[in-house]
Amino acid sequence: MPCSVPATSTSYRRRKHRLSSSPPTIAATLDLSKPGEAWAEDYLRRASTGKDAFWRVLAIRRDDASLLVAVQWLRWKGKDRYYVVSLSLTEQALTWKPYQTAKAAREALAAIDQTPTAQASESTSRTGEGA
Repeated sequence: MPCSVPATSTSYRRRKHRLSSSPPTIAATLDLSKPGEAWAEDYLRRASTGKDAFWRVLAIRRDDASLLVAVQWLRWKGKDRYYVVSLSLTEQALTWKPYQTAKAAREALAAIDQTPTAQASESTSRTGEGA
């Protein structure tokens, strides 16, 4: 006798396979032969992958001189967990600005004009070789 209770999940046989879906959209293209762009890619990869990741990437885009990334800090006990981080593509430096929510960080990233502009006071960090 058939059951009249609707299923709460989709059967494994009816799930769409991940490999058959379209590939992700490219958010930023980097030239890894340039030292600054290679550094930014390496830093972002180390910060957001593996067991020691400290960021979860929410959104990403590129302008002429920086890679702009909306991130969530994974191991953060403070008030602000969401940031828009700017990784320089010309030197080993990054800047960040905090936001209250993931949505606010994504919206701030989307609102950043494509042309570089002077921004208000932000936190800045310069990293040394091998950092």
